[in-house]
Amino acid sequence: MLVTMREILQDARVRHYGVGMFNTFSVEMALGVMDAAEELKAPVIIGSAEGLLNCCDMELIVSMVGCIARRAKVPVALHLDHGFTESLVRKAIESGFTSVMYDRSETPYEENVKCLAEMTEYAHKHNVSVEGELGHVVFDNPEDTGYAYTRPEEVTDFVARTHVDALAIAIGTAHGVYKETPVLDLERLRAIRKVTDVGLVLHGGSGLSDDDFRNVVRDGIQKINIYTDVSFATSQAAHDWVETHDKKIENVSVAMRAAAREAALQKLRLFNCEGKA
Repeated sequence: MLVTMREILQDARVRHYGVGMFNTFSVEMALGVMDAAEELKAPVIIGSAEGLLNCCDMELIVSMVGCIARRAKVPVALHLDHGFTESLVRKAIESGFTSVMYDRSETPYEENVKCLAEMTEYAHKHNVSVEGELGHVVFDNPEDTGYAYTRPEEVTDFVARTHVDALAIAIGTAHGVYKETPVLDLERLRAIRKVTDVGLVLHGGSGLSDDDFRNVVRDGIQKINIYTDVSFATSQAAHDWVETHDKKIENVSVAMRAAAREAALQKLRLFNCEGKA
């Protein structure tokens, strides 16, 4: 069933579990993630980032995931991840996404607050949830060097003025492939959790250890973003199938879906979300 992110995260906060948000780029990835969620009877969020939409039409993503979600027996939210431009985020809201992230984390604090408050007001009129980011989690490119940890003392004001439904925080993770083993600031996470009831989001989940996942869920994270691990598993499955079997696209597609399912299962089992749907 297709629902809002707010509904999923509210339940996750009350029942102390994490929800996987899996960015997908193909029908095989989306179906594989759904296979995993339904097998575990777990709520799930399927997303697509602005960067991925440069290669895949937004309306097609909404149609594809919307169809999959409406057939699902577990709650599913359709999420726009890292929408950087106002026009694209508004288009996502109008196109059928049930959740959007408006990422203004690289702007000054007051500008971030102003932009998010305006977008949240618009989104809530359409029954769409909004995620903001306070602090800045860097991307996997040499130009993005501005990591900024989330300051707990700013969280209450930020949430109160923006009315966001979820807050992405910076506690030591990064997007993409880690060059060094990340060290998570769990004390910072616990301090943030103490001052807000809003759903907390961890970006850069791919590459963390099993213990990292268990610890962040224990200490108050509700939403965990995953892309790289599932993406790599899916593309590797396609490569391996062609190398060892045949080049029939229907067979490659089946192998990709199975790989996405297995990668998603490995993550979801760590989030304490099994049986929560």
